[in-house]
Amino acid sequence: MKLNKDDVVLFSGDSITDGNRGKCMDCNHIMGHGYQYIVASKLALENAENMPKFINKGYSGENAEGLLEKWQADVIDNKPTILSILVGVNDGGYGYFAKISPDETAKNHETNLRAILEKTRKELGDIKIILCEPFYFPLDKSDYSYKNSPHPDGVEGPFKRPDSNDPQDSVAYREAANIRIRAATKKLAGEFDCTFVPLYDKIKENAARSRIEYFVWDGTHPSIAGHMIIAQEWLKAVEGLDKP
Repeated sequence: MKLNKDDVVLFSGDSITDGNRGKCMDCNHIMGHGYQYIVASKLALENAENMPKFINKGYSGENAEGLLEKWQADVIDNKPTILSILVGVNDGGYGYFAKISPDETAKNHETNLRAILEKTRKELGDIKIILCEPFYFPLDKSDYSYKNSPHPDGVEGPFKRPDSNDPQDSVAYREAANIRIRAATKKLAGEFDCTFVPLYDKIKENAARSRIEYFVWDGTHPSIAGHMIIAQEWLKAVEGLDKP
């Protein structure tokens, strides 16, 4: 993807995008780790002569409503020319604890994401918006170790996966909500002329030759292999966007 000297690429989302990013001007850590780091690294190298800029405004634990509350300062004021959004997996958790139906959760997500896109189009005009498909995968509950991740189990201590504490009804709820949230995200991408990045089926396709835990280690967060899938699909989706 060709970038110009005035281009600013901004990544917004939840913990998948946050990637434990630094909150200061330490360029070792400012982009965090994950797909956004891979994408920004590739685009920065390929377009170094034009010195485009890259911003990470992901927040661990955030949902679409939380992003909307910070949208002016985080996004509009930074005036990106290319905006990437990946949000939705946490909306299912918020809905579960709020004791509303999966349909209501998906509707809330759609309402907030629509407000985000409306504000962006109103304030920033015809910028390129990349809307990534959120995903959630229930995992095998018989084994909460890390042995099926890309890392040796116990290499950093005797930990269980975070999803070991998730009640079964929570897992079922989040899966049902995510189906609806994925559909709403794709619909809004079409309405607001966004580039849609499909991820759910691509992750499932890769899991068929391995284990889902190798790509999404706790059902929510991508592993190093999962982040590479997102980065590859992101870059594939934006091919040709710079051409008239």
